[in-house]
Amino acid sequence: MKLEVLSPWGMAFIPLYLAGILLISLASRRRAASSNDYLNASRSLPTWAATLSFLAYNCGSIEVIGMSAMASQYGVQALHFYWIGGIPGMIFFAIVVLPIYMRTGARSLPEYLEMRFGPSVRLLNACISMVGTTCLAGAALYAMAHVLHVILGCDLLLGSLASALVVLTYVLLGGIRATIYTSVFQLFVMIAGLVPLLIMTFHFSPATFVQRPERWHLWQPLPLFAPYATLDRVGVVLGLGFMISFSYWCTDFVIIQRALTARSVEGARKVPILAGFGKLAIALVVVLPGVAAPALLRGTHAVPHDEAMPALLSLAYGPTLLGLGIAALLASLMAGFAGAVSGFAAAWTQEIYRNCIRRNQSEQHYICMGRWAVLACFVLAELAAYITVYFRDLMEFLQLVLSLFYAPLLAAVLAGMFNRRTREQGAFAGILLGVLAGIGLQVCARFEGIHFGSQMSTNFYTAMLSFSISMLGCLLYKRQKQGEMEIERQRFMLDANILVAIRPTRELAVLSTVLLVLCLFLNLLWW
Repeated sequence: MKLEVLSPWGMAFIPLYLAGILLISLASRRRAASSNDYLNASRSLPTWAATLSFLAYNCGSIEVIGMSAMASQYGVQALHFYWIGGIPGMIFFAIVVLPIYMRTGARSLPEYLEMRFGPSVRLLNACISMVGTTCLAGAALYAMAHVLHVILGCDLLLGSLASALVVLTYVLLGGIRATIYTSVFQLFVMIAGLVPLLIMTFHFSPATFVQRPERWHLWQPLPLFAPYATLDRVGVVLGLGFMISFSYWCTDFVIIQRALTARSVEGARKVPILAGFGKLAIALVVVLPGVAAPALLRGTHAVPHDEAMPALLSLAYGPTLLGLGIAALLASLMAGFAGAVSGFAAAWTQEIYRNCIRRNQSEQHYICMGRWAVLACFVLAELAAYITVYFRDLMEFLQLVLSLFYAPLLAAVLAGMFNRRTREQGAFAGILLGVLAGIGLQVCARFEGIHFGSQMSTNFYTAMLSFSISMLGCLLYKRQKQGEMEIERQRFMLDANILVAIRPTRELAVLSTVLLVLCLFLNLLWW
């Protein structure tokens, strides 16, 4: 497709969208009194803003492109990534993990890990967070360029540079606040641009939704345990539903950062629960058109799975509505890219530069370093974007990152909360061993030493292995002598007193129960 296919009104949607996010970033900008204001904005935002930005980062990023590609490839089984791969982990994060983080006064996960374990674990987590956010930023950057290339015929490098320039402008201007408030605007643009596609997909050809019944069941086509199959139930439940899902929600730097922007503990705990209801709905908007894509696009030309959503927009939308559709895709991807960039800047500046390289500098010095970190992340993301070329779709790359780097972190966090014997050296060794074990399994699978039915199945079993090895390392490593500092750190564990202190309010308990029941009902409905 070329730019000429857009009508004047359709073409106007794109500059209006770009102007809107720049105006919002300027309006949300305020002079940062400290580096925390610029990089984290901890406990300073209303619950609604924290919730919507939380949802925008999660359901934006590469999910619109990646999940539609998964739906095109696997059918409605892509809903697993939203439902079993989302809701239980979000509820556990809100009910158990988040209040423990907040009651310590920590402004980030690395800061909590230092309180529980020590500085070496904090540094390791910050480094892993930077690797993860760089990979996610690179995938989002590649997706933005790919959307502009497929629909408008733009050069890939030029498209990525132009899109990133807009994001860098408002991140540099307003920091985390500009990122959060623009992501809220981008969420509404994304919904406005994609809901018509869901309606038109059904109107286009209702028969496509019954031509292949196996694509319309979540659980029936999956064998119980079969690593050689494309997907199996053990991999989905344990690999995705527990290891990857819980590790993402409980250890992702940006996710925790967004939740901690709420002004109160109760408000922060509501953030993932309220966002969960939005996630259930957005799943249908993104996945169902992708499921129908192979049948709808069969008469035109075969397209790669990652191009399913842009190709559907080009097919279904007219020259005016197509402009809104392009703005919706760019909004989802820019929100994720901005979140990853701001997360990288915060991890580098607050967790590494301030703690390990230059202590006791002025707040303006750290703000300036945060801006340089934003630019550095952009350069690294450009390099990481080329890695995604080696994967069939973006979600395979995303799940690989989570299984390698996030699952071992979850093991250390849980071991620290539930086991008194877990020490700093044990957590550090456990995380490293888990990462190395996951890399080893991926290398064996890549060279066909071990055979899996798909890259996604490989990722699920990698998450199970890396989590298990990391947990064993955390639990089995022992110190001969326990110092006073170690005893002090045990106050961050789960015990009877803490369980009473973090007990959810009636409102939070009701919301969590309704969300879980609704998720269970949808799984049974699509069984």
